[in-house]
Amino acid sequence: MIKLQNINFPKDCDVIKHVFYNYDPVNSFSEENSFEYLGEDLLQCSFKEEDLIIDLGWYGDLISNNGEFRIYIIQNENWEIPANVIHSKSVEEITSLLNKILDYYTTTEVETETFIQED
Repeated sequence: MIKLQNINFPKDCDVIKHVFYNYDPVNSFSEENSFEYLGEDLLQCSFKEEDLIIDLGWYGDLISNNGEFRIYIIQNENWEIPANVIHSKSVEEITSLLNKILDYYTTTEVETETFIQED
């Protein structure tokens, strides 16, 4: 079942957009699902105190399934020169990396908000 990806957003993280689903184009490719669940604007959040934006998207060709997930870490709104770009074809790996990045940049303790899709 395809559902919204479970992400642990820290309390000091502002969620701007979250349409990142657990659809795995590597192990369960379908052109229809790729067009519905993949794109360059899957998730964006910010840490205002750090002037930091974390942006996740899928980049590539939806028909041939030749692409990858990318996390862009943007400091001071400098989109031309990202502070870091992390690549992965794996939805599991990119989710794990995203959660680690969020943990790294948070200034709050343990409390997190989890976004879960309601059926």
